[in-house]
Amino acid sequence: MKPFMTHHEVISFAEISDLPEINVLFTACRTGQDAYTIDVLDFSLKTIDRWSVPATTIPRATELLEKNVPAERVPFGSSHQSYYNDCMMSSHAAQLSVQGKIFVCMGNFYNGFYSYVIDSESHQAYIFPDTFEEELMLYSSTGAFTPDQDHWLYVRWPFQDSIDIINGKRESSACEIGKARISDLKNEILYRIENVDRIHQIACSPSGRHVVFSPFTWDLRSPYPQATIEEDPEGYRRSHEAGVKREALVTVDLELGRHWLTDIPVPVQAHLEFDPVDPSLFYISTHHFCPTESDLILEGPASLFKMRIGDGETLIEGEYSDDQFFRMTQHIPFLYQGRVLVAVTNFPNKLDLIDAESMSLWRRVELFPAPPLDLSRTGNASCPTYPGICLSTNPSKDGKYIVLQSSEDFPVYSVEEDRLLAATVPQYLPEGMKPVGHTRLAGE
Repeated sequence: MKPFMTHHEVISFAEISDLPEINVLFTACRTGQDAYTIDVLDFSLKTIDRWSVPATTIPRATELLEKNVPAERVPFGSSHQSYYNDCMMSSHAAQLSVQGKIFVCMGNFYNGFYSYVIDSESHQAYIFPDTFEEELMLYSSTGAFTPDQDHWLYVRWPFQDSIDIINGKRESSACEIGKARISDLKNEILYRIENVDRIHQIACSPSGRHVVFSPFTWDLRSPYPQATIEEDPEGYRRSHEAGVKREALVTVDLELGRHWLTDIPVPVQAHLEFDPVDPSLFYISTHHFCPTESDLILEGPASLFKMRIGDGETLIEGEYSDDQFFRMTQHIPFLYQGRVLVAVTNFPNKLDLIDAESMSLWRRVELFPAPPLDLSRTGNASCPTYPGICLSTNPSKDGKYIVLQSSEDFPVYSVEEDRLLAATVPQYLPEGMKPVGHTRLAGE
């Protein structure tokens, strides 16, 4: 496995004098036309460590896509090249291990072929796996560290299986749950399962015994009309009433070598995060939307489900939703004054704090003014966009602050004072780079 050098720089934001010292360390991804930058933001030191790596293309993958997928079947109505560039080769999440290795996962609304692994001390990088060009596999858009932090977990499946699924030739793929040893990236397959592809995230229980994941799918039973929602509201109503297909949550018991499925009653599952206190509890988000070529259609409110892993079953223990709870792009459980809260980004303009015990709304924070969303006309609606929309949330270790990532900067919310601080941190984006995917707390 050949290493290559990254470009590393340190950016200080110590000049922002009215920003308090906040004990939070997290990563952020940026994608450009021919390179990626990965940031590690330390709000206690007020620094950004930034590594830049060149984009690695896989000509064989684009050839297979163009040869085997008819133009009319390319998702989102994209061209083959746009789908490859924007959905498969965009960075999504960077995961910083305690050893200082950064695993950069690929795939925006889809999945990528490899991960960059950056050594934050030597500034060298590797591509995992080193067989990525010969053995075309797609990988989950976010992995997971084992509790001992010795390994990084992922789900993968053959690219050809996904091509066959796009073409309607099969419904599932030959998925493998694997782990890479962080010290030397030695790879081992732990479990195999036939399952729907498009796995967005895998999460590992604090005991290391169980992993959970689910397909990130939004397939309509009745496709939208070839028109906008304003041009054909009745067509969109028919699609809404037909509904979005649901897929099952997968729980794997790695100790006993078995798995089971759990039906989640709201479609479009995405993110899974374990409780900071109870090792058998985790929280799964369901986005309830459907992206199109030029829009993202909200098909109803999102939901946050509290799940408990038992003996051979995973049960729904609670749910939160309301009529203004939409497209929750990230949720992070954390402790604040002995209480477990779940910080949730709520489109287009809210930060919600959910009380995990009661699964009720503890606090709703309006980040900027925006009118409430109304789905009454057709049951669905276009997802609005505004400057400053927040996609990621990063609670501090003491739970007193939450650092958000917006489309423009890093706003800071004080949980103690229930207010947004006046001080924000710029993203210092290099020319040609755009923020993508999600931030990720260090060690997660």
